[in-house]
Amino acid sequence: MGLANGMKGLSEEILESFRARIMDNDALVSSVQQKMGEHRESQKQTAEILRANAASLRVNLDHNEKARVANFDKLMDGIKKDIKGIEKEVKSSKNSTNNLLKEFSEARNKLSNELDAFLSHENKQRIENEKTRMAEYELFITKISDEVSSIFSYTNEMLNTFSDDHKEMSLELQKDLANNKSERLEYTQGLLKNIQERIAEISRENNDAASQLKQDLKNGETDRIKQYNELFDRISSEVSELRKSTASMLDGYARDRSKGGEAWSEMQKEIAAHKNGNTPVVTHSVVKAVAPAAPKMEIAPQVIVDIPPVEEVVSEVFNKIVESVDDSSLEEKILDYIKTHTYGVKVSEMELPLRETRMKIGFAAKCLLDAGKVSKVDNLYYPAKKGFN
Repeated sequence: MGLANGMKGLSEEILESFRARIMDNDALVSSVQQKMGEHRESQKQTAEILRANAASLRVNLDHNEKARVANFDKLMDGIKKDIKGIEKEVKSSKNSTNNLLKEFSEARNKLSNELDAFLSHENKQRIENEKTRMAEYELFITKISDEVSSIFSYTNEMLNTFSDDHKEMSLELQKDLANNKSERLEYTQGLLKNIQERIAEISRENNDAASQLKQDLKNGETDRIKQYNELFDRISSEVSELRKSTASMLDGYARDRSKGGEAWSEMQKEIAAHKNGNTPVVTHSVVKAVAPAAPKMEIAPQVIVDIPPVEEVVSEVFNKIVESVDDSSLEEKILDYIKTHTYGVKVSEMELPLRETRMKIGFAAKCLLDAGKVSKVDNLYYPAKKGFN
């Protein structure tokens, strides 16, 4: 759900910023309209004053011409003063606007100059770095070519020396073979005799071991089948658990991705509606946490071990000189090895000293971990802490 929540939060932030910008534009329009309304009101008041003055002027004209002229002059002076004040305000607003534009132009020119200087400096720095890198590369290539040429010359010298030594050794060997022919025959005959005796001894030992193995197989056939079945049952259960966890993880990722796409599409629709002038009613869909479907339980098939005849087992045992050690002795070796490495040891690090495959060592180490004889942190096995046994 991390991707869906992140996408939903991003879309909400974008919509909030878009709404704030629209509200700012509306506020600006309303303030401009308010200023225009105030200006109209001031004009209306001025017109009313002018009308009142004109009415009083007409009355005064009937009574006294001089007073009328004086009042007219006063009225014109007041009108001129008002016009001058309006002109001053207009000039001051023009001057302030021009000053702002001038400051903005100067700041933009300054920023442009700084950006040009930065880019020119970066280009110069990049060209210098490129030159330095090319010089170092040429020096490195020169060193490599010198080393290769020295290796070739040294190899040729060694080959020539080896050829001369080989010739000398072949001549000496021919002389020794000519001088010691009879001794070599006697030694060879004695060696063949010893080999034949050893082969006969090995055959007797093999026969004894085969008879002993037949007896052991007859006595422990059921135990061996039981151990094989337990081993394969444990492996099949671990594989099924791994499949279940992988399937649940992929399902959760797919749901998360689809919900993130839905949140993004809703955000695009709301932005388009705002641009068209239609303010939609924002309804955030409540994402219900859907519990992942319980994976189907896979019943591990019953392992049926075909027991070969005793003669085939005996032949296989003696065809393979090195046989794997039983689980109990391997677990003891792994336990002793882990106890000697208190700082932790990996399964791959026990493969060479114990002379066993990684799979066997990992399985035996897992059994020790389940039994509480060792502890594990990440990929490292440690001796069991006190209180865990």
